[in-house]
Amino acid sequence: MRPTNGISRIRFLAVILLVLVMTLAPGTAKPQSNPESAIFLLEIPGFGIAPTDRAELAIPSNNVAEILIHIMRPASDNIDYGQIYPYINGEAAATVAEFTANERGKLIRVPLRYRPDIRLVSGRNTIEIRAQNRRGRVFYSSFVLRTVTENRNQELAYSVTTGNNASQAVPPELVLLEPERAVELRGPLPARLRVAGIATAANSVAQVTINSQTVPLKRGNQVTMRNLGIAYEENRAAFDVFYMLAPGTAELVVEAIDATGNKTRLTVPVRTTEPSSAIQFHGKKYALIVGISRFRSRDERLPNLEFADIDAQSIYQFLQSPSGGRFTPDNLLLLTNEQATISRIREALTSFVIKPGPDDLLLIFLASHGSPDPFAQQNLYFLAHDTEIGKMAETALAMKDFQSLIQQNVRAKRLILLIDTCHSAGLTESPRDIARGLGNNLVNLYAERFLYAEEGRAVITSSDVNETAAEGSRWGGGHGVFTYWLLEGLRGQADANGDQLVTVGELFRFVRQRVRLDTQFRQNPRILATTNENLALATASAKGSR
Repeated sequence: MRPTNGISRIRFLAVILLVLVMTLAPGTAKPQSNPESAIFLLEIPGFGIAPTDRAELAIPSNNVAEILIHIMRPASDNIDYGQIYPYINGEAAATVAEFTANERGKLIRVPLRYRPDIRLVSGRNTIEIRAQNRRGRVFYSSFVLRTVTENRNQELAYSVTTGNNASQAVPPELVLLEPERAVELRGPLPARLRVAGIATAANSVAQVTINSQTVPLKRGNQVTMRNLGIAYEENRAAFDVFYMLAPGTAELVVEAIDATGNKTRLTVPVRTTEPSSAIQFHGKKYALIVGISRFRSRDERLPNLEFADIDAQSIYQFLQSPSGGRFTPDNLLLLTNEQATISRIREALTSFVIKPGPDDLLLIFLASHGSPDPFAQQNLYFLAHDTEIGKMAETALAMKDFQSLIQQNVRAKRLILLIDTCHSAGLTESPRDIARGLGNNLVNLYAERFLYAEEGRAVITSSDVNETAAEGSRWGGGHGVFTYWLLEGLRGQADANGDQLVTVGELFRFVRQRVRLDTQFRQNPRILATTNENLALATASAKGSR
């Protein structure tokens, strides 16, 4: 049929255009979060969570028996079972998974009880699924499962007991502010110990006990401490008591019990021992320091940072000071902004890091954005000054490349990696506080797994999985919160035992607690250290001096 007038011609063309759009781009009008258009869906039957493609989910607790992953048709029809790879918290789970077909496509059932490393933890959990079809195309998605309450005292044993409806019950939140780690006494018992903290609950906190003894609680306006950003803080109760450790006491068991009988327990080991001696280092010291605030790309997905370069310069200057170890300028390499191109970073990870010998120490500090490739979410990158979002593979430092360059070129037995990168924005209340990273990714999880490959290494990252790493002017006039407290700790504030030395372990515990409190527990640094726990990084002859 041909149009007979101008108006009809316009209508005719509009209809043709609409048909073409619907034919050539089916489904483009559907929102990205619509499960009907997703390839992977996550289901948690025990919590009544229906199949969904939401990237992050809050669950009542880690009391999960199994998770289900759906691979939807039509994509699933061209994917063989042997090409499906699920991961739980970075651990391959294909060996315990069950693979079946259903009306949706393919179903992966992952039980969480057969292996201790294939289970959910209190806090943040990552579920990843990767599949490859018969034509070689790779599909990938990741999910973050975050328990409503979690263990805020990561060095202490944590457990919860829920009521009759265990799958739906939310255990109380319990945070110990003192002590934060195992109690080490230099003298014999009895001894007097301060125990302080906060408990919250979805309904109300019925009681808090220490070794089964009920302690007095302050509630409501009686609690003068600022909010910590934990769950159900409107129902919080504070406690601050001195507890007498009787002879034979091996542990403190602190329990919070809510009105419905749900319990959360923290166990604090108590031991009488001589404090471990810091290991003073006598070899040469080298440091590669990278901080990028300005990016060449004008892509709005790659915003500039304000203080990453200043963080790097501050670390560079501190390491040359007497308390920082007197690193010589010849043994330091600082790359900031325009200097920190992908080629210069790769060159530094080849020609510079090879200089330290086996008996020397190498410190690597990296402050920038971290991001997955938007076209291949399973590939994670540290971004350089000249990174282009559309060309990540060619213009950014892949996590696996970072790993291989470290393994091939670093000869030093002692390696300290300080990584101040993360994803996304919007952590802090101030609009001038920016977050370092792009998109929803697992950069810090795999930074640990890839870089912590052997004894003698310590990896400290600025935040946990799917968290932000904040920067802003309120930290020392302009720093990332992680680097600000890192510097304060190295300057002496982290010297917990008063031996005038700051060790890796002391530094991390200090930085983690300060960052967590300063960000209301929204940013939680992580560490892997083992044999480097007692390695001295700085002297503290004048605590807190600059």
